[in-house]
Parts: sequence; structure tokens; C-alpha cells
Amino acid sequence: MLSTVRLGGRSGGDVLVDHDPNASYTPQQGGDGLVAAVGDINGDGYGDLVAGDPDDAHAAAADGSLGGRISIWYGSKSGVSAAASRVRVDQSTAGVPGTAERGDEFGSSLTVTDLNHDGLADIVVGAPGEAIGTKTSAGAVTVIPGRRSGTPGTGSYTITQDSPNVPGGSESGDEFGSSLAAGDLNKDGRPELIIGGGGEDGYRGAAWVLPGGSSARPPTTPS
Repeated sequence: MLSTVRLGGRSGGDVLVDHDPNASYTPQQGGDGLVAAVGDINGDGYGDLVAGDPDDAHAAAADGSLGGRISIWYGSKSGVSAAASRVRVDQSTAGVPGTAERGDEFGSSLTVTDLNHDGLADIVVGAPGEAIGTKTSAGAVTVIPGRRSGTPGTGSYTITQDSPNVPGGSESGDEFGSSLAAGDLNKDGRPELIIGGGGEDGYRGAAWVLPGGSSARPPTTPS
């Protein structure tokens, strides 16, 4: 699985599965992307493909969303077909907090992991261009819970530097959410969420580690 660089005036690059660089390829249908991740979002035992396309739609592009978006292709026993229909989620999707605005860069970073230990992988999406009040490009991270049917969005929530127990505070240019990762750092069976902010402290940058939880959402308490 990989995604290419921006291509031909589109809002993102091709998203490819099982790509052979020495052969012709067929990209996933219905969506572009610059970052991608895999996880079992609907709990059927098969990996699902998620791609983030943070660019605003170009005037000549047939694809793209205001403020950025993610696309989901569900897997099956035969994998993820290039012809599979995709599900689009952005900040206009029901249940997803915030408002889709130009320059939000929703989908700039992405990770997929089961944060709340319910057997469904959650989609974590960075929007480093998100304004927090009047603070431009302060950045935000949205957690979109996995669900067994229907379009994900219900139960989503946002983490910013203004969230309880997250160190610091939202400032213009922090770009909180410019990178994301997840992993069980302390071997307690619950994945930690690692959030990068490339613009923090005059572009010196910083990372936040939020411990995994067993409730409906991980506690925003740094480890």
C-alpha cells in the first residue's frame, strides 16, 4: 500500500494497493490521497484502507473536499479491490466535530488503531491547519470511532492543546497534529496516541504522548 505525490493538478496522489513498480497499476477508484493507513474499522476481520487528502479541491479537479477529507475502502477476504467504492469522511460528515474550512488540512496525518479496546479500529486524523478560535493553524486532531455499519462519524471527538491535561495551549502556527502515530509503548495492552506539532515553539516542534484508555475515549492525560 502506498500513495504517490500530488499529480496533475488534482487534490492528491494515487492510492495503490499491492503495487508492482515494474508494472502498470490501477489506483483506488473515487479518491486521491497523500497518506494512508490500514486497520479493521468495521470489525469483520479484514483490513480496511484509509487515505488522507488534506488539500482543498482545485478548480479543475473532480475530486477533493473543502478543508480536506479522508477516504475509506473496506477490505474483504480477497483484499481491497481497486474498483471498490469508497466512503468519504470530512468535517461536513454527520457526527464529525468542527466545520470544513479552506486550509484546515484535515487528513494531513493519519493513523488507525483501536484506542478504546472495543475491537474496532478508530481513525485518528490530523488537521494542522485548523484554527482554534482566532489562532490560525493552531491545529487539531479528530478521533473517529470505528463502527460495524454505516459511515463513521458518530461519537467523534477532537483533541487540541486546550483539551484537559494536554500540556501547553493552542497558539497560532503550532500545527498540532502535523504527524500522528500509535503504539503500545508501556506494554499495558492499550495503544498510546503520539501527536506531533511541527510548528510548536517557533518551529522547534514537540510531541505529545497520550496514554491508552479502556473507556469510550482515551484520557487526554500525557504519560
